[in-house]
Amino acid sequence: MARIIRNQRLDSRSARALLPRRHAPYWHPLTRGRALGYRKGAKGGIWIAKYRTADGKREQLLLGPADDAFDGETSDVLTFAAAQAKARDWFEALDRDAGRRRPRYTVEDALDDYIASFSGKSLDKTRYVIDRLVRPEFRNLQVSDLTTERLREFLEKIASRRSVYRANKKGVRKERPIRDDAARVQQANANRAFTPLRAALNRAFALGKVADDSAWRRVKPYAKVSAPRIRYFTGPEIHRLIEHALDWFRPLIQAALLTGARWSEIHRVRVRDVDLMSGVLTFPDTKSGRPRFVHLSDEGIQLLRGLCTGKRTDELVFLNQHDRELGTSHQIRPMRETCEAAGVEPAGFHILRHTYGSRLAMAGVPMAVIAEALGHADERITRKHYAHLCPSYLRDAVRAGLGDYGIVQKPVGLRLVQ
Repeated sequence: MARIIRNQRLDSRSARALLPRRHAPYWHPLTRGRALGYRKGAKGGIWIAKYRTADGKREQLLLGPADDAFDGETSDVLTFAAAQAKARDWFEALDRDAGRRRPRYTVEDALDDYIASFSGKSLDKTRYVIDRLVRPEFRNLQVSDLTTERLREFLEKIASRRSVYRANKKGVRKERPIRDDAARVQQANANRAFTPLRAALNRAFALGKVADDSAWRRVKPYAKVSAPRIRYFTGPEIHRLIEHALDWFRPLIQAALLTGARWSEIHRVRVRDVDLMSGVLTFPDTKSGRPRFVHLSDEGIQLLRGLCTGKRTDELVFLNQHDRELGTSHQIRPMRETCEAAGVEPAGFHILRHTYGSRLAMAGVPMAVIAEALGHADERITRKHYAHLCPSYLRDAVRAGLGDYGIVQKPVGLRLVQ
């Protein structure tokens, strides 16, 4: 007998009694493509089974009334467990009568399995890319039917799309202005869409779900398009941004400029994370998964002291205009509006972080220190973004690493210019 899969909202009469009445069933997945539903009406609930075929078609069956008012002692009144059993019998009958075998492995199956096993910090972003760009293109296509040409077409389609802003308050998406490097940006976006797709397909191949990986192994992503155009705000631009920012958003801009924080870090800071005595701000939950400690300047200490005064240690330092908690994307629109009001080229909140790193680099701060301040795992990404801004970095690195061979005699009485 199959194991009963529990559901706290549906597996007891008392739990179902708390559910509001509605025509749409409350669905409880049993296995892939199979679900048990409960529809609650004015005179009680009924159980429904739903079955999805390999080509995406759906079938439903009314199983019988739920035991909301009567004990499930008769054949027509079903408990949660009895409804599951009856649904499974129907699923097996459909498979048997139609001569169906287990559905073949689809691209959507591979994506679902990949997301289920994903443990990185960027889960939400990866799921968003998959749901918005990858799933609509492949849906129920079998992995074994994928071709190199089909995958190449997918890359080219994403690369040819115009970039758009997030939908405004009326749900309208506005196209972004065409940038000088628009082709590179869109090709980089295509690579980012292809990356989770390829990872899902590689995982399926490694687990033996498919027999051949040559279709996607032959697809090469766009080359030399990930090189970032590192931008940072100049001094006059910073002052204009601060001047034109909304009152609730201004401290967030200031804090990002003074700490190099990502939005995901700064908007969740609590008073207990600020140590004014030692001048250290702690970000406990970062992109790398490790806490990050930022040493504050006098200006940073002054800013956070004013923001933390009068608050409890468990309170958030930054709130929105309604004194409510900020969300993961609440910076996008106000940052765009602030740039427009200040007459600054549109830029994302992350450019504030680049400004912090760039100013340190131009001041001659060693790459290792900048990497530590920004929370980079090592210096490679730091050098990639900021080394060209540090005029003495390459010179000092070469001289320190090469040293003296002792094979050239220095002229007596002459001093080498450093």
